[in-house]
Amino acid sequence: MEYHSLRDDLALALRAAAWHGLSEGVCNHFSVAVDRDKFLLNPRGLHWSEVRADDILLVDGNGQVLEGRHRAEPTALFIHAAVHRIAGHVVVLHTHMPYATSLTLTEAGAIDPLLSQNALRFHGRIVVDPRYNGLALDVAEGERIAHAMQGRDVAFLGNHGVIVAGSTVAYAYDDLYYLERAAQHEILARSSGLKLRAIRDLELAQRTAAQIQGEREQSDLFFQALRRLVP
Repeated sequence: MEYHSLRDDLALALRAAAWHGLSEGVCNHFSVAVDRDKFLLNPRGLHWSEVRADDILLVDGNGQVLEGRHRAEPTALFIHAAVHRIAGHVVVLHTHMPYATSLTLTEAGAIDPLLSQNALRFHGRIVVDPRYNGLALDVAEGERIAHAMQGRDVAFLGNHGVIVAGSTVAYAYDDLYYLERAAQHEILARSSGLKLRAIRDLELAQRTAAQIQGEREQSDLFFQALRRLVP
């Protein structure tokens, strides 16, 4: 099986994430489901900045590498297999990106989706899983995380990191990028010590969120630009 276009998109998203400072060592994982029981995944041991299409693995829900010359990392298999199977998401991006992850260390556990225009795109889409349960090294923990998502496509995992899911790599990456920007804006605003001013008009918030979700050409254009710019 080739899946060349999906492998290329996934590799680009990984390199873009490194370019944007969203990666962490050789940890964390991006995946794309290709059918009910198989998904593409970045390999163990490669920095995201060096991943190319032919490095991407094809694995099954049992963790077996079906295609690829590299190994798969165990926590990736347990988390991503469960989120694809149980939550039904096509694209699953898991990172420990700094600003969003820093909010998983707080009582709130996530961004305030009413604080900024960037944050509004996530209004009604976020779930907080406050239970830190160690490394996801078994099926049960991957399934617990998947069930904790409660059908949402953005999950803040307590004391851990975030998951952003989507229907295409371009859409999911766009959300990942803007989630980190929203978290950065919120942390900078809070660090100023000034009183914050949230958007109080919930009807306006819902309308704006729907407008952002309904205009996805911008996501595709952003991903096309990254294809031109990212090494």
